Amino acid sequence: MIKRKTSPLKSGAAMLLGAAILFVSSSSSVAAKKTGDVQAPRIASVVINGLYNIRERTVIAEMKSRRGSVYDPAKITRDIETLAAMGHFENVEISFDPAYNVVTVDIIEKPYVRKIDFRGNKRFSRGRLLDEITVKEKEFLDKLATMESEAKILALYRDEGYADCSVETITSVDDENRITVNFLVTEGNKILISDVFIRGPKIFNEKKILSLMKTRRKKVYKQDVIENDIKEIENFYKNRGWQEIAISRPEIVFNEARTAMTVLLVISEGVRYRVGEVSFDGHTAVTEKELKKLVALKKNKFYNDERFQETISNIHQIYADKGYLRASASPDFLKNKDAGVMDILLRISEGPVFYLGYVDVTGLTYTQEKVIRREVLLKEGDVFRSGVLRRSLEKIYNLGFLESVEPEIRPTSKENIVDLVINVAEGKPGILTAGAGYSSVDKLVGTLQVQHINLLGRAQRLNLMWEFGERKQNYEISWTEPWFMDRPVSFGIDVFNTERLREYGTIYSAYRESRKGGALRVGPRLSDILSLLFSYSYEEIGIFDISAAAAASPYNITQSRNITSSLSSQIVRDSRDNIFDATRGYTNSLSLQYAGGIMGGDVNFIKSVGATSWYLKTFWKFVLSTNLRIGWIGAFPPSPDVPIYEKFYVGGAETVRGYRYRGEIGPDGGGRAMMVANVEYKFPIVQERNRTILQGAFFYDIGGAWNEFGDMNMRTGMSENDLKSGVGFGIRFTTPVFPIRLDWGHGLNHKAGEDPSQFYFTIGQIF
Repeated sequence: MIKRKTSPLKSGAAMLLGAAILFVSSSSSVAAKKTGDVQAPRIASVVINGLYNIRERTVIAEMKSRRGSVYDPAKITRDIETLAAMGHFENVEISFDPAYNVVTVDIIEKPYVRKIDFRGNKRFSRGRLLDEITVKEKEFLDKLATMESEAKILALYRDEGYADCSVETITSVDDENRITVNFLVTEGNKILISDVFIRGPKIFNEKKILSLMKTRRKKVYKQDVIENDIKEIENFYKNRGWQEIAISRPEIVFNEARTAMTVLLVISEGVRYRVGEVSFDGHTAVTEKELKKLVALKKNKFYNDERFQETISNIHQIYADKGYLRASASPDFLKNKDAGVMDILLRISEGPVFYLGYVDVTGLTYTQEKVIRREVLLKEGDVFRSGVLRRSLEKIYNLGFLESVEPEIRPTSKENIVDLVINVAEGKPGILTAGAGYSSVDKLVGTLQVQHINLLGRAQRLNLMWEFGERKQNYEISWTEPWFMDRPVSFGIDVFNTERLREYGTIYSAYRESRKGGALRVGPRLSDILSLLFSYSYEEIGIFDISAAAAASPYNITQSRNITSSLSSQIVRDSRDNIFDATRGYTNSLSLQYAGGIMGGDVNFIKSVGATSWYLKTFWKFVLSTNLRIGWIGAFPPSPDVPIYEKFYVGGAETVRGYRYRGEIGPDGGGRAMMVANVEYKFPIVQERNRTILQGAFFYDIGGAWNEFGDMNMRTGMSENDLKSGVGFGIRFTTPVFPIRLDWGHGLNHKAGEDPSQFYFTIGQIF
């Protein structure tokens, strides 16, 4: 028989020990399954002692050792562990009587909390305290939870200024092992800070130091707040040359009635240093010249600890990018106090080069594992370069259907080999949306859309959309396979049928334009940032329902129906960290479209567009982004001119905001040349799990369209050939499959009679 007495804090270890004793003792008297010709006995009955508030059948349901089953010491061990894991018992003992084949379970049940009460609490209600504590009614009482509850009550009161508050717990248990828990609260006085004194500064006055602190007069004294204040003061000094700054622990003095306190901090500034020489020792994998470029400190400038830490981080990064994961840089500060100059010697310990052993992917339920693996640029046996790992994680996250991507580097039995585990959490890859939107171009538009960005768990993208409104009817089907035949080549198909009521100059409803057709896309990826895209499209484009005013326009708009057969090519270099909401990197692209000629069709033109976008994180998650697009289109025989529907139109949500899409910038009939530049400054508003869900943006746009680039005036103004500019702000909302933009733009170069402002509700990023 096993006899164990286990404290709550040591129950796990005692249970394992008890199981081991049980195994040894039982095996001496009874054979486990079979020992020679001896058959293991079957359990005749299971007896459970010590239950009050848990049903016997609940305990038996958790056990493997049941009546009629073969007695097995290993099962007894597992039963002890299982019952202990329920969290309802202080102690569990299991014994076996071989004479009667009876299993006896002796349990010491934790008290069951019948009621929780509070006494002496005036500042906080019973409900507020119940929400705070970890002891709960109708649950089993844990001694550790009682201690945690006392600490939480104390913390709650002290955050409100009750520094002398104390809490005592009194319990009473009835015959059914049900307990009443009483928390006795002695609140004491509310104590506020009457004054904060700073002693010791020579350069900065007391008022300046106090402005750095959140511990102030008429505030509650909080230990964590004063500790952060001390760090803020230290950082303030260290970033201005005082590397030796020292601040005393706060001295607190209470008044006689213990209703107020004063706080005193004593500052010892030390010597203010300028940076002398920064040198290195112990480096072999990185040259002195390379290391010098990483130094953020400036010679003869006052020492700045933030820039020093940036230097250390830069050194760690360059070594990690070469596979030296354990490289470190330890500083020696060589000070000349009389001259106020400090040389810095960075002693580098490089350590070994690490190699990748095995890559594992966890957390997948729907997605095929190869979808994640093929985005990992590190291969087994490669040098473990942190920069390559970072880019791999960006590529995985850019798939769009993962909530999180977390790497875990695991050591192996070999000193310089590590395994990589990629822990992912899948999001919602598909979405059905139905709703209405409004834009200055199409006005009120209803939408019904089905979009899936991880079809069949293979990262295939499928989009089915129907848009309907007074000025727009659109049917669209799009499908993309990102790794065609398991190669780094995308393949896609588009089918569309769109009809729109178009504007022309000041004519709001000039004519209807219909486009229906399809396209085939093939996009080989040459590297992780360089890709090509080739596409063939076939479109039937019609112009009809022409208003009398549009028919009489200088462009002589007439009813037509033409076929456009074109081949397009594009080269893209994209280093963005996040294609949905970039914070760093760039994307540069150049495209060329050839229509007609040997491709057939009724129209003949060549269109070329170049674009470059750059993203820079300024501080925290505030991002400055810029974009420049330049386009040109020209017809060739037998087409006399470029069709009106292929020309460039500037204005609206995608180019220069604050102006209508057509009729306010450039020629009424569109331009053969186009230039647009945008600057946006985005900042987070709402974040969830370290991801920005809602963000704001300020923007400035400038651009125009012309018949020829030679017509462009390099100034802003109201004439047709002048550049037009606009400013505004917007809201960005991130959904599981696409971003939504709401922008307000104000044009700065409007003509008389034009609406100076426009609202835009659109899907997708502007660049």
